[in-house]
Amino acid sequence: MTVYAVASPKGGSTKTTTAAELTAALARRGRRVLAIDVDQQGNLTTRLGITRAHPVAAVAADVLSGEATATEAAIPSPSVPGAYVVAGTHDLAAVEHRPEVITALRDHLPEISAEWDDVVIDTPPALGVVTLAALAAADVVVASVACETEAFDQLDRLVAVVEKRITRMRPGQQVDWIVPTRYDGRRLLDRDVVAELTRRHPGKVTTPVREAVAARDAYTAGQPVSVYAPHSGIAADYAAALATILA
Repeated sequence: MTVYAVASPKGGSTKTTTAAELTAALARRGRRVLAIDVDQQGNLTTRLGITRAHPVAAVAADVLSGEATATEAAIPSPSVPGAYVVAGTHDLAAVEHRPEVITALRDHLPEISAEWDDVVIDTPPALGVVTLAALAAADVVVASVACETEAFDQLDRLVAVVEKRITRMRPGQQVDWIVPTRYDGRRLLDRDVVAELTRRHPGKVTTPVREAVAARDAYTAGQPVSVYAPHSGIAADYAAALATILA
């Protein structure tokens, strides 16, 4: 079982879009995928087609607190065949103040490795306890970075947290991949951001993913963009970027 954590300290980096596309890409490869949404906004839950009308036995906060297993909380995604979702809800706000949950996913996920081929964890746009729990559990850390000036500061914060805190719990942990998003090749800034990311993190930067209305429309439809608009440019961009990661 491979555990992927998608992280960014900044909102609006299309982190959740990236997590949804990673989930869908793995499922299309015939993998048994469990998507765990540890963002209390629940955007990955929504993007994978889960609404309030879906009955759930437990949610992500219950898994982090040890009150339920991920298997007990998992419900099938209506929009991604083969994928299951552990829903993110506002209950996660209470878990955020409990430092003991930092190791919860790291300790629990190996127990369900016979049931799932891959786990994708979407994190909140912050570096609090819940994000640390995801980073400590991950085999592969993927940073989604919007092509903006502050991208470097945000990525540096994530790298520093992984190196200074997570490596104590998981030696050798690092940010494995960087996905530049909201990219427009006509803008000099965007080209410079990708070039500088590549210079600072050689071998870790995927091809960039463009900004597109289809991504927002797909969220409204409760689908990954590769499901909602499989022939769109952004779907092709994600396919190329994730092919590098999944190779």
